[in-house]
Amino acid sequence: METITSRKFEGVVTSIETQVSFVVDGDCDWIRFKLAFQAKGWYQIFIIDPEQKIRLQAIYIQEPKEWIVSNNNEETSFSTVPGEVKKGTWLLQILSAVPHLESAFVMEYQLGSGQVLQDSHKRTTTWTETNGENGLCLHLFNGDRIYNKDSKWYKGDFHTHTNESDGKLTPAEGMNQARKMGLDFFTITDHNILPTKWIEDELLTIPGMEITSSKGHFNAIGLTNWVDWRPAASDGGMETEEGMNRLIQECRSAGAIVSINHPMLKPWEWQFKETRLKDIGIIELWNDPTFKDNVKATEEILGLWSLLWNDGHQIYGIGGSDSHLLPTESYEENGPPSVIGDPATYVFADGLTAQSIIRGVEKGHVYLSRGPILNCLVTKDDQVYQLGDRLQVETDEADFDFQFTVEYSSITEPSFITWIENGEIIDQYELNENGECPRAFTWKTHEYNWVRIEVRSRNNVLLACTNPVYAGETNTTLETWEDLLIAGKDHLS
Repeated sequence: METITSRKFEGVVTSIETQVSFVVDGDCDWIRFKLAFQAKGWYQIFIIDPEQKIRLQAIYIQEPKEWIVSNNNEETSFSTVPGEVKKGTWLLQILSAVPHLESAFVMEYQLGSGQVLQDSHKRTTTWTETNGENGLCLHLFNGDRIYNKDSKWYKGDFHTHTNESDGKLTPAEGMNQARKMGLDFFTITDHNILPTKWIEDELLTIPGMEITSSKGHFNAIGLTNWVDWRPAASDGGMETEEGMNRLIQECRSAGAIVSINHPMLKPWEWQFKETRLKDIGIIELWNDPTFKDNVKATEEILGLWSLLWNDGHQIYGIGGSDSHLLPTESYEENGPPSVIGDPATYVFADGLTAQSIIRGVEKGHVYLSRGPILNCLVTKDDQVYQLGDRLQVETDEADFDFQFTVEYSSITEPSFITWIENGEIIDQYELNENGECPRAFTWKTHEYNWVRIEVRSRNNVLLACTNPVYAGETNTTLETWEDLLIAGKDHLS
């Protein structure tokens, strides 16, 4: 390693957006950046090269941070874009979440040649290079890479954080914890950061981003094209109704799942009233159950979810640990640890690939669990249906029969299955450690109906829930998120 030059500049954040230019005027293989702020805050950091391509994206909260932009894929940091370090004027962009906060900062940068990292590091896979349109197109990510060929239920987590944003685990530590929890797949959803590389591992890793505004968050799962969420965008980006609707559309058009996160968890609840329900494909029903306020928030969104299905919106549900802490930590003194994979989201998929998991979620082939293992067999006329499926019905029949059988195991405490049909509890069944629970249904052919199940403990603690199966159709009357909140006002009071 040879350091060609070291430089430093200082500045003050005085507004929501601060920009400072600096010059790279020599031939080099890498730049090492060190940044420190005087005041604790939430600062989104971008470094943009002379070709106006984003080369670094990060979050700074409290402690000084360091990143490397290198032409060596192995050496470049997890949130940076590898490639040629071009001569010319570069730009440091700082976005502050606190409009009136003034904070001095110091940026140091070293230009160097040769190998910048001397220690051995775990092998990584790079997902992008600077030949993308904005430097943040994950064109090297292989969403069809096969990790398992079997058609079965796969266990994963759709909402996780690392120390690339405000989590405490490094990417390697997060992967280790995911393996300890027996996960098959793991989604990276750091705040407003699209991962540019990851650790090479037998565990399927799906890139994503949690679009994090002051009025609500959503996960873009499987996102491989960066979207401009910044408030400086012409439509106000993630901080306006117009901008948020655009971002949802762009993420879906890019092939990502859009999941509204912890929609009822104050103060991070979804506040965009003009969000079109037809644009929402997925809702995060269950967010970190060890965070005490999530108990109420989960029950509230389950109630609103029933209203959505009753209104004819086939919006499916997933879960997410929203993990931020170390596995030894809890949000409450002597409380349960908050860990990756709690709750787990199980997806029935035809093989384990990023695309097959995404397709499984889009079809609603999903259940959520904190322990119970389920296998739901829905049969009609010798045809087997999966969770999320619409039952096919002969129109010349007045009504039709089907059976919904739940095979279950890993029941560790006294529990029962609750059958929920069109939003109403219709039956309950006490569970043993393992077994099966069949129930027959008769529905009218020309009516719209749906049914799902929940597993709860005797003191009504949620342990698992499934997506519905349904038949028929109905005209929807609710169009926006505000319509849903108004319709559910009595349930939320």
